[in-house]
Amino acid sequence: MPYRRSCAACALAAALLLSGWSSAVTGSDVESLLRAPQASGETSAVQKALNSALGVTATLKYPASGDFLSPLLFGDWDGDGQDEAAVLYTLDASAGNVYLAILEPTEENGWRVTQTAEGLSSEVESVNTAHLRDENSLQILVGYASAQGDRYMVVYLYTEDGLQIIIKQAYTEMILANLTGGEGTQDLVLALPAEQEGGGLNLQLLTNTEDGFRSAQTLAIGDYSGCAALHAGIGADDGNYLVVDGWTGASGTSLASSIVVYDPETRFLQTYRPAGVANLTKATLRYDAALVSTDLDGNGTIEIPTMIDDGGKISTGMDKRLRFILWRDFAAEDETGSHFGVYDSEYSFFLALPESMHGSVLLRTNRDGSGWMVCNREGTTVYCELRLTDPAKETQTPDIDGEQTEAGEYRRIANIGSQQLQARVVTPYYGLSIDDIIHGTTVFR
Repeated sequence: MPYRRSCAACALAAALLLSGWSSAVTGSDVESLLRAPQASGETSAVQKALNSALGVTATLKYPASGDFLSPLLFGDWDGDGQDEAAVLYTLDASAGNVYLAILEPTEENGWRVTQTAEGLSSEVESVNTAHLRDENSLQILVGYASAQGDRYMVVYLYTEDGLQIIIKQAYTEMILANLTGGEGTQDLVLALPAEQEGGGLNLQLLTNTEDGFRSAQTLAIGDYSGCAALHAGIGADDGNYLVVDGWTGASGTSLASSIVVYDPETRFLQTYRPAGVANLTKATLRYDAALVSTDLDGNGTIEIPTMIDDGGKISTGMDKRLRFILWRDFAAEDETGSHFGVYDSEYSFFLALPESMHGSVLLRTNRDGSGWMVCNREGTTVYCELRLTDPAKETQTPDIDGEQTEAGEYRRIANIGSQQLQARVVTPYYGLSIDDIIHGTTVFR
């Protein structure tokens, strides 16, 4: 799987482009940047209609995450076949709760505000939309964040009767997935704060029922102190399941995982116990917060990282930094979903290795201490080397998209912080070419 990058500046630029707003920086205050966009086209008409209805100039509020990184979004909220607009804003740039306004298009190619609703805090954690009620209308999901770090999920339903709040719930993590097999609809799963429902980690399933979209079940997952992440995967029967990464251990800094599936007969979520695994939580225990489960190979299934002792040898001095990891799809019926490799805990990246190397390699530091090498178990043959360098000091670094390099030349793999991760093949080994290294490296931060 290609390496992953995150960049706040890119996210901001994408948000501005997608929303149709542009702005100029007049200072170092990022909030000032977000509060002073210049509108154009349809978004300009929406903003003018909102300001006219309010009688003041609204301050647009950008979400921190979610499907929408813009304060203005369009969608068919009421299912009438025509898109409406929604705007997140505040009336006071320095204080006050966020508001959500719904605007309908008019026959004169304009917009009119039909309803506004006050949110739960001054910060918007996330904004998503989903077909929760039916396959025609979209519901708006806004996650609000308090100054104390608490999160609150609000699900807004817009119909001809106006804007309604159908769910308002404290949460720590959320995920949208079609767990119950609804026709054209999705389900919402929230991880509840540990202090609720008697402590521990509890998941709340919110789904469409005969009585409408509502809370259908609260499931206790296990003796976790909180939820680190939720992941939706596709099982062998093409049904969805959830992998829950939870905080565990006395200090609450270790991670372990559980699997949750939906039973169509009982219509309830239940924990899944893989065959041959007596204790999944114990089997998936790891001591690095960056090691969350992920779709490592991009095939729709979720692999859980497990720490193993039989991967090979690690030289003294590198044994605290490097770990042999086996990523496993515990929901699979066989071991086809396993990926063997090395995890670098100092720089939080994983290098996949051929399964034929399992138990027969030595990891040791490279000559100048800038990285490490994968060798045969005796240490007499070096297969590949990875190193971290300062790009500013590099006179010439082959590009990741360049031509195939000769053995011994370094290739850029990823940027990690201010440093560049590079790799080279020293002795050819089947399944460990430079392209295999490029596509088999996953960066977790």
